[in-house]
Amino acid sequence: PDAEIEILVDGRRSDAAPRSIQSGQRFLLILPSETKRLRVLASSPAGQASWSLSFAREGGSDLLREVGRTLHRVHEDIMSGRLATARTTLQSVRLPSEAPAESRYEVHYYRALLAEKEGDYRTAMAEVQEAVEIAERVKLERYRWMAEQKQGLLLLRVGRFSSAVQLFERLRRESFASTACEEAQVPANQAWAMLLAREAGERFGDPTPLLETALATFKTCEKFKPSQRMNILIDLALAHLQEGRLAQAKDLLAQARGLDPDPPLPHMLWWLDLEARIALKEGRPTEALRLFGDIEKLASATSSPDDRLLAAFGKAQSQRALGEWNAALEILQKAEALLDEQSLQIPLHEGRETFMATRHAVVNLHVELLLDQGRNAEAFHLARHARSRLLRQLERSHGLASLPLDQRARWERHLAEYHKKRAALEQRAKDEWTLPTDQVSRAQAVRNAEAAAVKKILDQAFQVLPRESSKEEPPVPRPGELILAYHPLSQGWAGFAADGKTVQVHLFELPPDLSRVDRLSGCLLLPFRVSIERAERIRILPSGSLQGVDFHALPFDGDVLLAQAPVVYGLDLPASPAPATVRKRHALLVADTRDDLRGALDESRNVLEILKSGSHSWIAEELTSADASVEAVRERLVTADLLHYAGHGSFSGSGGWDSSLLLAEETQLTLGDLLALDRVPAWVVLSACDTGRSSTKVPVESLGLAQAFLLAGSRAVIASTRPVKDRDLPSFFPELYREWDRGQDLAVALQRAQISWRKRNPRADWQSFRLFEP
Repeated sequence: PDAEIEILVDGRRSDAAPRSIQSGQRFLLILPSETKRLRVLASSPAGQASWSLSFAREGGSDLLREVGRTLHRVHEDIMSGRLATARTTLQSVRLPSEAPAESRYEVHYYRALLAEKEGDYRTAMAEVQEAVEIAERVKLERYRWMAEQKQGLLLLRVGRFSSAVQLFERLRRESFASTACEEAQVPANQAWAMLLAREAGERFGDPTPLLETALATFKTCEKFKPSQRMNILIDLALAHLQEGRLAQAKDLLAQARGLDPDPPLPHMLWWLDLEARIALKEGRPTEALRLFGDIEKLASATSSPDDRLLAAFGKAQSQRALGEWNAALEILQKAEALLDEQSLQIPLHEGRETFMATRHAVVNLHVELLLDQGRNAEAFHLARHARSRLLRQLERSHGLASLPLDQRARWERHLAEYHKKRAALEQRAKDEWTLPTDQVSRAQAVRNAEAAAVKKILDQAFQVLPRESSKEEPPVPRPGELILAYHPLSQGWAGFAADGKTVQVHLFELPPDLSRVDRLSGCLLLPFRVSIERAERIRILPSGSLQGVDFHALPFDGDVLLAQAPVVYGLDLPASPAPATVRKRHALLVADTRDDLRGALDESRNVLEILKSGSHSWIAEELTSADASVEAVRERLVTADLLHYAGHGSFSGSGGWDSSLLLAEETQLTLGDLLALDRVPAWVVLSACDTGRSSTKVPVESLGLAQAFLLAGSRAVIASTRPVKDRDLPSFFPELYREWDRGQDLAVALQRAQISWRKRNPRADWQSFRLFEP
């Protein structure tokens, strides 16, 4: 990307200008037909290199045709469900070094298509991204457009519906369609994305106009196939079914059935699903059960995990309607195991939590069935398991302890590579300000591409870990502790209160305005008033939109809940096999890393004084301004028992994966860095915006900086769930440390400091800080 390039066409210098592309430069040259040799000379700080290309005119088109014929057979096998045959054929394709870009593109494209059908979304997304990059590098715009459509369909598979809708909207505006059929496919795909989003409960408008546009365009296509018309009719039927228009949905399905007696497998699966759902809505559960059974057989024959999950959900609904409770629960237990297994196929940074959210109807039905039978403790356990599913998959302490030597070596190799590439990235960030203006955008594009590659390395590392810990029981309440958990159902919510002896349940509707704290308290706390009054400690397990609610600040008994007892927010991770131990009471203070928060520097100095003069003496080190580089902080974190960070926090990226603590010289300590550390401090205090924030859009606990510290081994993290409204913090945190120095539990220390802060400054945003525990 930073090289000076000279291009010679048969010895004559070309004046073609470069364009930044991925991690390099792309040149577009129009060559005379008689061109014999192209030479490229590159010179950069890293050294010099040259390439020489001679133009052989024979063989390329023959190879392209041969690969095309082979991949056509692969496509037919995939669409007919003959996945093993397709895999064998694909594995037999061997491309020589001189193979044209089109052939390389098609091999990756069909590998993606096969992996998608097999439910291996990690491989599918990597292969289709490679196809996009090949097309982009050699300016095959139409090929890129086609691969990005497949990318959009894969986003649907992993539950990123909004991203898919936006992608299809862009592809519709910048169309490279060569036929009316291709032109029609993009609005059809966009409508399909909207339909699936609506299935998952997201708010999107009626996609019927897009489908009608697609259908009208399809009719002008010379090769308009019955299967394409059938696909649109099935989608229109789903749109009507979502709106409760059963008669229209049935009529459209009947039209679809008359088009092709032997439809493609994907059409048949959705056709059967819609007929089964209509049967359920019309009170014909026996027929629905039979139809869902047909889906299950087809899904098993084609090894399609998504369709197996769809069939299991439908069968359980049918059994419930028939009053066969035990049969329904048995089906749902298997579906839960399938969901655990299937979610692991989604790369960590590609929206795994969103994928889980879009399959949450399975969990909701399971919880509801258990509650219907009065099996409250089992429903409570299941709700906790579903809520913590993502984070338990990232919990590593148990897995590392049981890894064989060879797998442990693989884990360590991946992490070593991760740290090496992250260090290179941060060096780029530090050097970027020295670049001329015209090179900054190119450098940023390169850095973004390398950052994506770094995330993939971390994902590979976590694939090494065994999955036994994900099946462990969630932690039981401590003596005197009350757990309050909240789970969204298909209609309304379920609240649970558990003290280790009994599990109470309260079903309620959440008020539309979550700022009405009096109404929130009425449905979230007051049903469990007696248990709360007896509790010595309260652990909150919120889900979805309730993640943004400050439970500790809700009105209770004339004051706030925090005045009743210390309040902590839990992740429900398995108990650590080796509890954190204090070695030398080594504290690390990091403050004002960007030289723009004078209050943060004052806060750090006050905390430092208390730590050094308290009854429990700490060995304390402070890093500020330019000294607080990412290398310095990372090096000291692995030996510290306490981290106090006073600076800027950032919550960003899909699933929070781009969240970071901002450090000196434009560097940052990322969420991925924390997960990759060998050791982190037992106690962490993050006096910065958004450091305790995670997504409120999904009904599972997702990632943020506080969660990353706990996953990496911290025992307690104090962090803010939103931007801090003021910088009165210098007076608050010394109060916290003074309370903690008196021998109090950290939860009690935070409780007393927050109550004191609230009394001294009622307008202060004391409630934005929470104590998070595993």
